[in-house]
Amino acid sequence: MKKSLLALAVLAVATSATAATVYDKDGTSLKVGGRVQAVAYNGNYDKAGKDDSSLKNSARFNIAGTTKVNDSVSVFAFAEWDASDGNNENSDSSFTARDQYVGADFGVFGKVQAGKSLNSIYDVQAATDVFEYVGTAQVQGDTNGNRRPGTVRYIYDNNGLYAAASFQIAEDGVKVAGKKLDVEDGFGLGLGYTFDNVVFGPLSIKAAYDFVKFQDDERFYTENNKHLFDTFKNTAVSVAWGSDTGFYFAGLFNTYKLNYNNAYKDNNLNAREKVKGVELVAGYGFDNGVSLTIGYDVKDSKFKQTNFTGASYIQRRVPVIANYQIAPTFKVWVEAEFDANSGDNVNNSRHIRSVDHNAKDTLFAAGARYVF
Repeated sequence: MKKSLLALAVLAVATSATAATVYDKDGTSLKVGGRVQAVAYNGNYDKAGKDDSSLKNSARFNIAGTTKVNDSVSVFAFAEWDASDGNNENSDSSFTARDQYVGADFGVFGKVQAGKSLNSIYDVQAATDVFEYVGTAQVQGDTNGNRRPGTVRYIYDNNGLYAAASFQIAEDGVKVAGKKLDVEDGFGLGLGYTFDNVVFGPLSIKAAYDFVKFQDDERFYTENNKHLFDTFKNTAVSVAWGSDTGFYFAGLFNTYKLNYNNAYKDNNLNAREKVKGVELVAGYGFDNGVSLTIGYDVKDSKFKQTNFTGASYIQRRVPVIANYQIAPTFKVWVEAEFDANSGDNVNNSRHIRSVDHNAKDTLFAAGARYVF
């Protein structure tokens, strides 16, 4: 049975596809999985320290437990950690938690989970999240790694219908749009449907909305400015069509707004950063494990303030990747990303926090990964 690349992307978030069952008795099972990889980056990657090509290794480890309560209910827990090589004490070289949540699965009635996890926005973004490390122009690149603690989620995914709702509890240091901020509360909603077989594969349509309210004391400072974050709103709609063997096409529209007040020399000014973009993906997977994918990304970033005419910048990028799944546990890949006539006024867009000021660089990477 064919699995869509969308399903595989979501599966990769949850646990390793080859996770080993180390215990299974009396309705309780425990699985252990993870990965080890090495990736070579050219000097245009921040990971390479800029201007210096580099080979970086990293690892990931996860555990998943499930216990059957009765014929209708099971309880579960999942935790996953990232580990870098630990060579640089000033970098992210610690053993850091990605996901940590517990929950109850009610079968045909869906499941509830609580803890640190992704929200419904990523379930939509996964349609075009088929590259490894290229795609810097993607709007979702600002938000799809935001695993938030204090998240309670309900997820229904049966008979083609997908529905989800989440509530964000007050928490300090929560990652929102790539920034660690103090959250007061928030909520999210997701809805979608997958048609089982349309011409050459499943067709999935999904949409999601995410809202976050920040605490009143959440401020950051520049030389003459004091900014007070107010709200964050994120909307995404995607279409995915195809499977991992054969054709695959996907499109994503994603937009978010980060609102905050700006106290400049004791004058209260409202400010807003709005980012929107489109991602398109086309690929083909061969029976021998080779897959080829190309994309096109447009990211339009704007900053507006009460006494400021505003700033804007458009990034246009073309990412490409070639994967070879040598074995179920081992794959290699080569990928690159090229500029496609991005704007020229990057320096004038210094007010836009989401802009990559090296947006015109050509990126290249090659990697190998073993999963267990």
